[in-house]
Amino acid sequence: MGITNRIKVLSIPIQAGLIRKMYPDSLLETRNGQSLIWVHTISPSPLGDDYKIRLEYNITDMPNLYVTNPKPLALAKNESKLPHCYDQKIQKLCLYFPDGKEWNKSMALTKTIIPWAYDWLYHYEIWLGTGEWTGGGIHLPSKNKKK
Repeated sequence: MGITNRIKVLSIPIQAGLIRKMYPDSLLETRNGQSLIWVHTISPSPLGDDYKIRLEYNITDMPNLYVTNPKPLALAKNESKLPHCYDQKIQKLCLYFPDGKEWNKSMALTKTIIPWAYDWLYHYEIWLGTGEWTGGGIHLPSKNKKK
């Protein structure tokens, strides 16, 4: 028998329980043990603004995280779009490379996706003030500048 590369998937009830424990006052909804939606307002730093976020996760897909308020997010001076954002209109944040190496279903959302959202927003606020993205990640050279 060969060794397989199977991962131990954290179920939706376990993921939801971890979120409830860490964020007891947030809005969390599960559906048939197959998906969850989490809504919460976070601030990336003591001096940061407040952002309402929405995490959607279906056990058959990768998690998606959106900033729902403010909408639209402000842009840095001379920029025409948000950095590291899969969808500008719905503000779907790029928190990980979707190849399965940075995030997989064995990982707790409370230790990955949620802290990564705080981190993204922290670097977003730096970007607002400086125009430079300091959050790292894989991206193409900027063509976002307004002419």
